[in-house]
Amino acid sequence: MTLDAIKQRLSVFTDKKKFLIAYSGGLDSHVLLHLMSELSQSAGLTIRAVHVNHGLQKESAAWAAHCRTICDSLSVPYFLVDLKLAEQSGESLEALARDARYQAIEKILKNDEVLLTAQHQDDQAETLLLQLFRGAGVDGLASMPRCSLLGKSLHIRPLLDYSRRELQEYAKRHRLDYIEDPSNQEQRFDRNFLRLTILPQLEKRWKGIKRVLSRAAAHQSETKALLDEFAAQDLQAVQGDTKDRILISRLKSFSRQRQALLLRYWIKQQGFRAPSEKKLSHLFEDVINCREDARPLLHWRGAEIRRFQDNLYIMPPLIPHDAQQVINWDLKKSLAFPALHLELDPLKIKQFLPDLDKPVTVRFRQGGEKIYLADRKTNVSLKKLFQEARIPPWRRSRIPLVYHGDDLVCVVDVYPGSDMSRK
Repeated sequence: MTLDAIKQRLSVFTDKKKFLIAYSGGLDSHVLLHLMSELSQSAGLTIRAVHVNHGLQKESAAWAAHCRTICDSLSVPYFLVDLKLAEQSGESLEALARDARYQAIEKILKNDEVLLTAQHQDDQAETLLLQLFRGAGVDGLASMPRCSLLGKSLHIRPLLDYSRRELQEYAKRHRLDYIEDPSNQEQRFDRNFLRLTILPQLEKRWKGIKRVLSRAAAHQSETKALLDEFAAQDLQAVQGDTKDRILISRLKSFSRQRQALLLRYWIKQQGFRAPSEKKLSHLFEDVINCREDARPLLHWRGAEIRRFQDNLYIMPPLIPHDAQQVINWDLKKSLAFPALHLELDPLKIKQFLPDLDKPVTVRFRQGGEKIYLADRKTNVSLKKLFQEARIPPWRRSRIPLVYHGDDLVCVVDVYPGSDMSRK
């Protein structure tokens, strides 16, 4: 394990010079921090470290203090993130902590920074076995990629080719003072059970099994990359007017297996978790193959898929919204609706008002509304306007309606023009 080798691994994926190191204080991340500290001096890199305190163990505050001391000794800027996690029924504590950790890190990652984490060859072997025991497909068996995205930033794992034993030897040689987490000995956690019980038995029978499993994960990763290329081509053929929708009639022209591949790829590209096999089955049965006039909804953690006519939509779960509210607006400043992820721009709205001698209010659909369409010189029901504009039903009560006195004059981003809001 040399500085040149680590530098080469980084340069394969990026030419950036700024790195954020996820530093837990344990063996793996301490070795990475020490390597990058030395490399920053010889190669002119800028590094800083982030420690995420999950608040799950009584020693966590002492560990955070230890990490600060180590970073100070290496002259590495240190950033602490405190989380308050609680174990939830039905959820893996490991998964909960991992998701919260990456969400917290993503928030502090700078645009010109690359995230480095210290997963190694043993971790990759464990991950492959865990995914295999869970019945995962190619995506899961590809395990941890060497390079991926976290939000809009690169996430690189430069130690994947090194074993835990090599990291221990490095730590011993450089006298690194790292934290020993007692929870790593608790075999109630699946990964610990594999590490402490199963893999040692496998290694007695098959020498170098961790290296072999890591290589198998790399083969699966290559297969995944190839399948993603095919899925990307298929997605172009079924893409709707926007990236968050696909055309069902075109999707159905493919085989069931090809549809499933495309759907998983599309969901991932939109930034959502992959659905379980059970959810994917419901997606076909209850959404894709339902009546065209039905209004199905399929949801799983952090995602919803809905259907309207020939379009399949994916989105985050809708935030509760009060459609009964009536807001008086003086047009002196923008009007924000956090639950709708939009903000009304008064300058854009004013151009559609005949004059400013009447009060302006913002309301939402209740039923029976009509609007005068100047280009048609007639009144049209809001229902008909939404149908003509092909507005999905779940959006109709969430579109702001601008009234000038008692007259409906603007249906935001629908009529009389578009781009009335900042989304």
